[in-house]
Amino acid sequence: MSDHRNHRHRANEPAWPTGEDPAPRAAKPPQKPQQQEDRTGFWSPLWDDDDDAKSPARPASGHGRRERPSGHGGSGSHARNDSEGQASAGSHARKGGDHAWPEAEPPAAARRVEPPSPPRPSPPRRAANASPNGGAPVWPSGEEAPNARRAAGPHTPPPGRPGKQGPPPGQATRVVRPRPAGPPRPGMPPGRPGVDPNGPTEVMPPTHRSTGPEPGLLTHREPDYDEELYDDPDLDYEDEDQPLSASDRKHRRKKIWRRVRRGGYVLTALMIIGPLIGFFIAYQTVEVPTPESVAAQQQQVVTLKYNDGATDFSKIVPSDGLARTFAKYDEIPDVVKHAVFAAEDSEFMTNPGFDIKGVLNAGWNQVTGGRGGGSTITQQYIKQATGDDEASGLGGYSRKALEVVKAYKMNNTYSKEDILEAYLNTIYFGRSANGVVAAAKAYFGRDKQLKDVTPSEAALLAGMIQSPGKFRDEAYMHRRWNYVIGQMAEKGGLSPTDRQAAAYPALIPIEESRPVGVDSGPNAHIQKAVLEEVEDETKLTLAQLRQRGYTVVTTIDKRAQDLAVEAVNSVMGPQPPNLLPALVAVKPDTGEVVAYYGGKNGNGLDWAATQQEPGSSFKPFDLVALLETGKGLGEVYDGSSPRQFGGPDSPKIRNAGNDNSCKQCPVSLAMKKSINTVFYDIALNSVGTQAVANAAHQAGIETDLQGTNGGAPDGNIAIGGGTTRVSTIEMASAYATFAANGIHRKPHLVSKILTPDGGIFWEQPASVAQGQPAFDKEDLNHNQMIARNVTESLRPIPKYSKVECANNRDCAGKTGTHQLGETADNAKAWMVGYTPQISVAVSMAAEENGKQVPLKTNTGRIVYGATLPGPIWQKFMNSYLQGARNQSFGPYKPIGKPASDKVGGDEKKDGDNKHSGDNPPPNTNTQTNDPPTDHQNNPSTDPSSPGGDPTGTSEPNGPGNNCPPLCGPGGNNNTNDGG
Repeated sequence: MSDHRNHRHRANEPAWPTGEDPAPRAAKPPQKPQQQEDRTGFWSPLWDDDDDAKSPARPASGHGRRERPSGHGGSGSHARNDSEGQASAGSHARKGGDHAWPEAEPPAAARRVEPPSPPRPSPPRRAANASPNGGAPVWPSGEEAPNARRAAGPHTPPPGRPGKQGPPPGQATRVVRPRPAGPPRPGMPPGRPGVDPNGPTEVMPPTHRSTGPEPGLLTHREPDYDEELYDDPDLDYEDEDQPLSASDRKHRRKKIWRRVRRGGYVLTALMIIGPLIGFFIAYQTVEVPTPESVAAQQQQVVTLKYNDGATDFSKIVPSDGLARTFAKYDEIPDVVKHAVFAAEDSEFMTNPGFDIKGVLNAGWNQVTGGRGGGSTITQQYIKQATGDDEASGLGGYSRKALEVVKAYKMNNTYSKEDILEAYLNTIYFGRSANGVVAAAKAYFGRDKQLKDVTPSEAALLAGMIQSPGKFRDEAYMHRRWNYVIGQMAEKGGLSPTDRQAAAYPALIPIEESRPVGVDSGPNAHIQKAVLEEVEDETKLTLAQLRQRGYTVVTTIDKRAQDLAVEAVNSVMGPQPPNLLPALVAVKPDTGEVVAYYGGKNGNGLDWAATQQEPGSSFKPFDLVALLETGKGLGEVYDGSSPRQFGGPDSPKIRNAGNDNSCKQCPVSLAMKKSINTVFYDIALNSVGTQAVANAAHQAGIETDLQGTNGGAPDGNIAIGGGTTRVSTIEMASAYATFAANGIHRKPHLVSKILTPDGGIFWEQPASVAQGQPAFDKEDLNHNQMIARNVTESLRPIPKYSKVECANNRDCAGKTGTHQLGETADNAKAWMVGYTPQISVAVSMAAEENGKQVPLKTNTGRIVYGATLPGPIWQKFMNSYLQGARNQSFGPYKPIGKPASDKVGGDEKKDGDNKHSGDNPPPNTNTQTNDPPTDHQNNPSTDPSSPGGDPTGTSEPNGPGNNCPPLCGPGGNNNTNDGG
């Protein structure tokens, strides 16, 4: 503590004698004898704690240490002691200095007396403070003067304690510290005359005449109890019990901000210096791949295997084989160069291989979750050469950083002409084409030469570099072509006249540009579907699969696939070649597609993935929506035909064959006889058309079923007509949900992807096989009941349609037929059914020269769902399940009113469900009219009816329509079957 402060505190204390006091002093009072303790001459401040414990007058908790000001008493000063030794009110008690004084002075004979220091004159003091013993050095035993302050310092005796008082000022301080008895200090000769080993320790004289503290020992000084051991201004040791003042808080904020600021300086320096060092090291170690090495990687074979993982299903080799043609820089037309510059890197000829603005943009996209980032042509070549296209996370940042280093090194190693040549001969353009030479042939014909590419064609090729996987998206291709052709004109690569004359180029069909496979027959459709699924699930393009030489293990079962092909060929053998069947088989317990037939011509349209009108095979989703409301198979509806749903001018809805035999028709019988008017009534008046769409999505239909302008679909969804279109694989998957008692599992054709060394690069997640409840995620029992009630309604139909399963196997299914325009013919026919082991969907369309034509047999009879699709389904089911255990669908517990088939009329009339051959229904003039345009905000987009009813309009074959190109005229919303 400060000596000056101590000086102020000593103003009223008795002075210590210095030998001669200028002021007369009173006679010395007699000393009281004190008992000497057996202690050595050494002293420690810790020993005083023992004395404190023995002294009841001293607080046990203080230990002589100065208490911090707390603001609870006084103005921050130390507390004073009154004459009785008690702490004054309003302040914390302070007991003495750092060390306790002995209770009594040892006898003179036991003290070692050294000659005192020369006396120093002491300033005159007030008489009130004069020593009563006449200036002789004494150990006062009387009480301290009232209101006297103790002198601060390391060895000042505590005030207010009987028998203890500090020495007068001006004399050397001699202190005797008793300590516990013990052996003499080592090295001290025993019995030395005139020396007491337990005697006092001589200390330095006072530094001030009468107010300074007693100095410490020459060799060592123990810290004062009231002294801060860590008195560092930067270390703000605060009493947690004390509230911080405003200045303390301000000081703390300054210290925190100073540390943050210094840390920011360090971090900034590391952010600048670290990348520079990393760039330098990477530049010395990375290698730039040559175009020849890149081409060699791109020509590796991709192998597809059956689900056993051992048998090869197909092999995919590059379309140009090992005889790839490389175009030299001078052989590449200028229009192609200008188009690529305009589309990808307008500053290519002047940049250092990378664009810092693009790199920062890429980093920002990674932080914000976007993709892309303005790569230069050189960077794109590096990415193509390495096959590393990771776009997120730490891997994305490191990939981009190495890409920049390699691009910079390549720019310093090769000329711009060499880089552009390497780029255009290796980059992927889509349609399985790597390199600009192969791309020209893939998009514009096998005979197309690079030198003959027009500016318009060059703009299309350059536009596809950004997203080559979108070569099936016509809208995207048009948008990119417009952008690139505009940039070419703006950058000077195309004259304004040529820009005005440019037109979107004609492209060859995608099927003609497909990669070469071992099997070009039905398995080629599987090959295409597998590659699309790989890209959707893993983002790996065919070019990357080739570059890495991966193997894809499919879910296709060789036996099941062979049986599917055999079933189709045996039924369709004598039939016209323009009939186009498709078949997909899905395992309900895993979602695996074990058989996939999209057509016998692998280069044609894949009818297993093509969306078509499902007809009455969509009616089970009407039933799901009804069951979700609590109504069941026993609900009765008016099944008479025709019926009007609206005013007197609204169109009429008819049943197949104008069947009028089920006027009070239970839902179970309406499903069996496929009564259109009942399901129309359910969709429009009981559940709403949006509920039907929702039920279909729950079961597994992924196609958008929205109506006009994104609203609810119109009433045609009830019978699978109008704009309602789904694919064969979707229907097989949705019916598999019924077979699995309401558990939906995503259908898939890819099991896993293997690296060349046999390691697993990607595997189908286990959650796919586990599936999710489809219809009621909260109540699993209710979910199972809905599916089981649907199955109960479909169980009679295979036998009713004469396509039942062999050996009395428990099967369920539904036929479906869609009418062709305003004719009596049909455009589409379906049979979808299942057992607990397998779900199979069979669809059929017809075309000639790319135009849709009626479904007719070789004898000219109309094809219905039970005519040709039914027998194909039946043959596959019987052969695939041969030898398998005959499983049941489990117990049936009805929802709502139980089912009943007891109705009036001729129950043997069944629409087309009874037609297993080529015979037409009793009334061939069978059509289904749409609901009125003003009924429940669900206008019909395609009203049609024979006779005096409004004339129907055919579905257009254009953009925004899911109908394949062969739909052509017709394809309206009518359902001409009952099945």
